[in-house]
Amino acid sequence: MNRTIQRWIPAAVVPAVIVIAAVAVPAGASASPALPEMTAHQLLELVASSDDAVYSGTVEQNSALGLPDVSAFGSAARDSGSAAGALELLTGSHTAKVSVGGPTTQRVQLLEGFAERNVIRNGDSVWLYDSNAKTATHITATAPADLPEAPDVTPADAAERLLAAVEPSTTIDVIDTARVAGRDAYQLRLTPDDPGTLVGAVVLSVDAKTGLPLGASISAKGQKQAAFSVAFSDISFAAPEASLFDFTPPSDATVTEKSIDASKTTVRAPDVAAPTGPDPTLIGDGWDAIVVVPAGAATATKADGTAAVLDRLTTKIHGGRALSTSLVSVFIADDGRVLVGAVSTELLQAAAAQ
Repeated sequence: MNRTIQRWIPAAVVPAVIVIAAVAVPAGASASPALPEMTAHQLLELVASSDDAVYSGTVEQNSALGLPDVSAFGSAARDSGSAAGALELLTGSHTAKVSVGGPTTQRVQLLEGFAERNVIRNGDSVWLYDSNAKTATHITATAPADLPEAPDVTPADAAERLLAAVEPSTTIDVIDTARVAGRDAYQLRLTPDDPGTLVGAVVLSVDAKTGLPLGASISAKGQKQAAFSVAFSDISFAAPEASLFDFTPPSDATVTEKSIDASKTTVRAPDVAAPTGPDPTLIGDGWDAIVVVPAGAATATKADGTAAVLDRLTTKIHGGRALSTSLVSVFIADDGRVLVGAVSTELLQAAAAQ
């Protein structure tokens, strides 16, 4: 296996919470086109070759986790920096406009009715803009590699994380072809071999010409319907206009300036949506791995409304509170730790007691 494939499918673990936050379903897939046969290895090679693709399109996300639409809980659900905000992105339906002009030029617009949230990367500069809150944050760095990355919302982001977890605990096969966003695509299925995981299968839809993942679906064991979904509904591989990556905040926005000096720090800036505080740890590996967030790293406060949202969504059980869906479980221990995994609540309780 060559270095390119090894980079895509190392024997590593992707925390279940990250997998859940990124996976997708090929919305709008239609009749199966006739395409040359391709093995799973050849298809992985094709996916790996799409690193330098430039494109723009519309991404549609849908959720069938059995959670209520937390947008009804008000401002806390619209705060992307809170736990409630993270849950809001995992419920209901969402639409995003995505443009990629190269490794240092990307734009993501998450549309919410008449409001939108934006992440615009252009060289050594990143803008974060929330039209609902009327806030804009401008981040610059002495080296572009030190800038925060745009949030992972595209099927390509999902594929990178999913493929990073496939060996040795996954069976991979090519199952069919499809039409996704008007493009011919192969479908690559990843079936977890771990008996403890709630994940039944993941299907990636891969563009037959470019290798770019156009969609993916993740389903829970015993269920045919995708539990969480996001996919391109339309896509163009023409280079986006350079002006798309220029941003001037509206006059009514409160602007915050931040800078990262690579000469004064050896720590890379976290991703835009990454929390601050103690680092999470991992129990186990593969699809049934459990992420443990230390006490204090995910604080719920009355001020941002997160505590009220979590109280409504979770159930009191021995040792803490739990949120259980068909695909992912969350256990908030009485000591403040948060355990998350694509496993049962009982396994999370047992892990917390160790």
